[in-house]
Amino acid sequence: MHRPPLRPPRISTLAFGFALVLATLATKGGGSEFESGFSDFSASGTHSWNGVPGGQQIDGAQGMTALQAMLWKYTARCALPAGQELEAPPDATTGKRPKFPGFFGMAPEWRNGTCDRACQEKVSSCLIALTNRTGKHVLISVLSGDSAMGKKFLPEESDRAFPHQEGVFFGNVFSNEAYACQGRDVGKGPQVKRFCALEPATCSGLSQFVDAGRCQDVCQMSCSRLSDKSERCVAVSCQDPKGVRWNHPVTTYLRNKIEAANADAATGVRISDEQIDSLDGGDSVTFKQVDFGRGNPAFGTFAAELVSRRSRGHIEIWLDGGRRIGVLDVKATGQAQGEQTTAIQGAPITGTHDVTLKIVGAKDIGRLSTFEFR
Repeated sequence: MHRPPLRPPRISTLAFGFALVLATLATKGGGSEFESGFSDFSASGTHSWNGVPGGQQIDGAQGMTALQAMLWKYTARCALPAGQELEAPPDATTGKRPKFPGFFGMAPEWRNGTCDRACQEKVSSCLIALTNRTGKHVLISVLSGDSAMGKKFLPEESDRAFPHQEGVFFGNVFSNEAYACQGRDVGKGPQVKRFCALEPATCSGLSQFVDAGRCQDVCQMSCSRLSDKSERCVAVSCQDPKGVRWNHPVTTYLRNKIEAANADAATGVRISDEQIDSLDGGDSVTFKQVDFGRGNPAFGTFAAELVSRRSRGHIEIWLDGGRRIGVLDVKATGQAQGEQTTAIQGAPITGTHDVTLKIVGAKDIGRLSTFEFR
């Protein structure tokens, strides 16, 4: 397989996605060696959890591997705006053309025209930012200070829910260049199962990931304040370790909430893409590397987003397997999801810890989507 030239003479929508599949497979020598996954995202208040499990086919694309389908999917999301679709080649058996919807619209020019170096960099920055070595689906905010991407990627009020600057991503996957720098809150990444800003080398697969250092040292930032007085700083351009300037970076911000479905260990529960279900007495889920901060201010509340069909049962919160720090008495919510809270007990907790949620005294108390300490 060959890697497409840096400046393809004219690439249609169809060739756009397929060229990326070829470039990625060429980088690693075959789909079986591809180790990185993609995380999902939030932009302008839009949320999505849609992943393709490894080693499976997708409906409507019987002749396409899960890896290829995933790359087509995220290529379409990054390049095209909502309302446009990327069509894959026809299936050899059915003749159907799988379609993948656009979302971000970072390079709409590639639909019917030439994709030059700037176009490739915009799409690459998006793909690099959405890469996640665990393959876990994580809700993030995708921002950019690059005027070529438009005002819709500047911070807005919906970003108040995403206060933690994870990092900045840039490069060109078509020339096997992917860079990540560390934002001021990069340490929050492991809590929500995002690692590519903190440990870029572990995410190589889509391209060879390189650590670019601290974002404040290598990127030109544009900062603004939201109505709650919190600051959002997004990269306008960044420099790689070779001294090359990249003008189309993507900045990611994380929320504090932890996706329940991303548990590191689970006993008894049923896990889906978006939640954990079938919560019975004796079940438990464990989350590693939960960040409690430095204690200023100290977290005093445990908050869970859940649907509870009946008002009974409890969720015990345990720290590092040996200390119970709280008990949530679950209340019925019917079919609606709601937030339930309880106070954290004992001395202020700081640093990084493993957290285990244990279900006590009930059967099938509901579905848990997210939780956080605040």
